[in-house]
Amino acid sequence: MGLLFTLVLLLAVGAWIARGSRKRRLEKVLATLPAGSAATALAVSDFSEIDRHIELRDCRCGGSQRAIGERSERDGERMLRIVQAECFRCEERRAFYFDVTAVYH
Repeated sequence: MGLLFTLVLLLAVGAWIARGSRKRRLEKVLATLPAGSAATALAVSDFSEIDRHIELRDCRCGGSQRAIGERSERDGERMLRIVQAECFRCEERRAFYFDVTAVYH
C-alpha cells in the first residue's frame, strides 16, 4: 500500500512539474506576439483600439477574452497601458501591452 501511495505521489509531482514547464514555454511564446510584452507593445492612437484588439484575440482554448483591469506604466520615453484580460471559457488570465504615447500627445 505504501509503494502504491509513493508511486501515485511521484506521478502527481511529475505532472505538476511538466505542467509548469509547459506553461513557462507558452508564456515565452505569447510574449513574442504583438501586445504580448512591453517589447512587443502595440502602438495605438485611441483607447478604443485596445478594447477592439482584446475582443479579437482568442484565448489558446478558443474562448473570448475580456478586460478585467488595467494600469499605465512609463517605459523610458513610452507610456504603456497594461491590460489584464480573462478568458470567458477557461478563466485564464493574461496581460496585453499597448503603447499609448500617441494618445497623450
